[in-house]
Amino acid sequence: MESSILTSKGQLLIPKRLRMKYGIKSGGKVIFEETDKGVLIKPMNEQYFKSFAGILKSGNLAEDMKKMKEEEKALEQKKLHTKPVKK
Repeated sequence: MESSILTSKGQLLIPKRLRMKYGIKSGGKVIFEETDKGVLIKPMNEQYFKSFAGILKSGNLAEDMKKMKEEEKALEQKKLHTKPVKK
């Protein structure tokens, strides 16, 4: 088990062995995931982004976003019980 010290600026050094093992390079990004046992640090590498494959229903982001917005708008109108205003 390795440890590190948090600086006064909130910076944390990831030990070299772990950076090498998980491919975390200078300037690389990591995510912090809260769990029941503590905080998990994960590299935002190619494998991380591949884990999102198949998350979209149609495989088309623009199409899925449009559908989600339409559903959200319909739900909001239903909540407000609004009807189109006639002039």
